[in-house]
Amino acid sequence: MNEKNIFCYIMVAPALIITMLLGIYPMFASMFISFRTYDLLNVQERGSHWVGLRNYYTVFADERFVQTVIQTILFTVLAVGISVAMGLFLAQIINARFRGLAVLRTLILVPWFVPPAIASVIWIWLLNTDLSPINSLLRDMGWTTRNIRFLTDSSTWGPISIPMLAIVAVRVWNGLPFIIIFLLAGLQSVPKDYYEAAEIDGANIVQKFIHVTLPMLKPVLLILLALLFMGGIGHFEMNFIMTGGGPRNLTNVMAVYAYNQGFLFFKFDQAAAASGVILMMSSVICVFYMWAQSRDNLR
Repeated sequence: MNEKNIFCYIMVAPALIITMLLGIYPMFASMFISFRTYDLLNVQERGSHWVGLRNYYTVFADERFVQTVIQTILFTVLAVGISVAMGLFLAQIINARFRGLAVLRTLILVPWFVPPAIASVIWIWLLNTDLSPINSLLRDMGWTTRNIRFLTDSSTWGPISIPMLAIVAVRVWNGLPFIIIFLLAGLQSVPKDYYEAAEIDGANIVQKFIHVTLPMLKPVLLILLALLFMGGIGHFEMNFIMTGGGPRNLTNVMAVYAYNQGFLFFKFDQAAAASGVILMMSSVICVFYMWAQSRDNLR
């Protein structure tokens, strides 16, 4: 091993150590607990014993958890789908050149500088049933005659509810700048010659987007979708702060369920099992991404 390699390892070591201590070790510790009994209220008297998959059977026997899994998938699909669709549209716009572009880019990027916790508090006020300026605007425009209960309406259309859609909208608003920057970097790497050749062949805007932009953005989109889906499966802050999973468990997601099991009911074994489900679902997405990447590399 030469001195150059030793220097590289020394530079990387602090980040690896922090990742091991704050990421990998807690993950394995949580998985270990998920196979044992660990009720914090009784652990000193009864101890902690190996129970295998019993904690996983217990959480899946809970109808609220099954509902939460479905809602987590729905929340992730809606948030990712809407975000990526809007990101592709807006990235195309700010990739062009026109007067006022700098101002538009600044406005689009503003939500990125707002931490999710702060964004949640801001939107709690904006979506408050009685004080919401959005409700006032909708009434002034004649679109509604009563206040919409954005965060407390318990009526549903299947698994979809107004509170779920409200949190999805906030999630999209907060995460959209990251997606736009990601896609903008990909767009700026597409050679202009491809678009010029498509124009010569008579392609319109839609055809250029389908046959030039999307194929060239495929590697970027794969990475972006993998990151967004894994982040969505483990999403916590906004659902917890804005609704706490309510009303009637309609906005609950797996991370909030795991938190409640651990820190409200002190059932750390079931909380760890719920977290294990999050890890397994995220791992499936990661494996799918690596398979897609390896298949493209073999071509």
